[in-house]
Amino acid sequence: MTRWLSHRMVERGIIKEEEQELYQFGIRNGMILLLNVVTALVIGLLTEQLAVVAVFTLSFMVLRSYTGGYHSDSRIFCYLGSNLVLLVPVYTQAVFYKTSLAWLLAVLLVSAGIIFLLSPMHSKNRKLDKEEQKHFGRKARLIAALELAVLGILWHAGQVLYAYAVYTGICITALFMLIGKAQLWIQSHTENR
Repeated sequence: MTRWLSHRMVERGIIKEEEQELYQFGIRNGMILLLNVVTALVIGLLTEQLAVVAVFTLSFMVLRSYTGGYHSDSRIFCYLGSNLVLLVPVYTQAVFYKTSLAWLLAVLLVSAGIIFLLSPMHSKNRKLDKEEQKHFGRKARLIAALELAVLGILWHAGQVLYAYAVYTGICITALFMLIGKAQLWIQSHTENR
């Protein structure tokens, strides 16, 4: 479908033929993003937690787009994994309420520390140059700081479910960064053999 759309754009003079591959990539990623948003909407409606899923999705997607971390090679696994994490803030709320504030803060501080120290991360598919590292790192730390502030505001306003949605977005981002770090370490050590 992306090939057909980009071909039609060339035929109509909207883009040049040499730009076709780039536009196919953009169209494909846009379609995947749209599919993920629609799936998040459906999950939110089915679980009757649309607002919680929306807050988590916003927190997670915005932060993760600048931090990097684990990325699946399989589009299907990526789609399934990305949407399964939406269930975390919906179905783990009871654990959150039963956990001591000290433990929650410790996990949050470790997660924020991981994000602040490791952002941005290379992936095996994309190495960042120095300028990109500075740009993405600065953005990731700014977004993480803003999300921590929003989390605090939501918590103090008594909006604990939404605070938990932001909390899980930060913690899962940090977890994916650790998994990505391990993946890169394993890859570098298996290539050197």
